[in-house]
Amino acid sequence: MVRHGETDWNKAHRFQGQTDVPLNLKGQEQALALAPIMSQLQIEAVYTSSLMRAWKSAEIATQELNLTVNRDERLRETNLGVVEGLTFEEIVTCFGEAMIKNWRDYDERLLDFGFPEGETKRQMMIRIRTVMLDIAQSSNRKNIAVFAHGMVMRAMTYVFGSGIPWEQHAFSNGAVHHFIWSDDQPEFLTYKGRRN
Repeated sequence: MVRHGETDWNKAHRFQGQTDVPLNLKGQEQALALAPIMSQLQIEAVYTSSLMRAWKSAEIATQELNLTVNRDERLRETNLGVVEGLTFEEIVTCFGEAMIKNWRDYDERLLDFGFPEGETKRQMMIRIRTVMLDIAQSSNRKNIAVFAHGMVMRAMTYVFGSGIPWEQHAFSNGAVHHFIWSDDQPEFLTYKGRRN
């Protein structure tokens, strides 16, 4: 799984959600820097969120591989409702720090938490689990690149494991994280950590 390159909203620390923000120049450079990694990993199939920052990253990073970039709505970032476009500080000012803490907590009792007018973590995790298993089980390819978003990638570590501690830069722009699927466990992806 690959997180898209930087956008101006990333740079300004704005919560993007499903707002369709384009890559900035640095984001395009980050995507281009992924090209040798995609070749080294011998990528055979490419799937991406339908949001511009993800599919453009996928196109740039895999242009030398001559592969079709498959867009899938289900790989979109979490719908963050009314907080999309706001900074961390603005969310704390408007809604309180507890809202951010609840969003970052993947304890079972908080999975039904979502920002107002947005989707819950559980809704997003079910959506992501379904699409990732669809891709893993039906693509008929060994090495697959999936270009998506920070919250999607973090949720994946919980959907298919015990998660990883919250750290702002664990899923930085242009980061590549490795998951393995096996016929022996067709309902499970094993998280192997960051690749680059």
